[in-house]
Amino acid sequence: MPLRNGTADPAAGPVGGWTADVPGRDLAVDLLFRWHYAELLRLGYCILGDRGGAEDAVQDAFVSLHANWRRLKDREAALAYLRSAVLNRCRSRVRDLVRERAPRPWRGDREAEPSSEDYAVRDDEADRLAAAVRSLPRRQSQVVFCRYYLQLSEQETATLLEIGTGSVKRHAHRAVQALSTRLEVAR
Repeated sequence: MPLRNGTADPAAGPVGGWTADVPGRDLAVDLLFRWHYAELLRLGYCILGDRGGAEDAVQDAFVSLHANWRRLKDREAALAYLRSAVLNRCRSRVRDLVRERAPRPWRGDREAEPSSEDYAVRDDEADRLAAAVRSLPRRQSQVVFCRYYLQLSEQETATLLEIGTGSVKRHAHRAVQALSTRLEVAR
């Protein structure tokens, strides 16, 4: 609400039509900061769980509002602009954190993309391995499929195949030995 000298009274709080009474961008942004900083900080903190990141998001939002004040069509929507800006900055920070924490495969010297020959060799090796597993005795091939393809535990494999855990260990050991021998000879 305007005082006699034409400035807004910060004690009056945010009231409809208040920005129309505010003479300039600096004062309007200052009043928005005084009245809504804590609320916007809580919003950012709820999303990020980090006070420093929330403070950065709120500060960026106010800087953006100040810089874009003249482009703001509806000055009554300044608070909505700030809320959206804080939300967007927090979401961007969350995306960045997820991207930073995502495991990345180590590529050594950052080799070039595999060539069609590399794919052909890999496919040939996969075909040879599949043929070698199929040539194993039935129970050994079942255990290899469950343990290494489905990545089941020994207990889960034993339950699925209705055999004992010791049998799973024995069949897996024998299968790995047989595959090692067969694949070494084939090379």
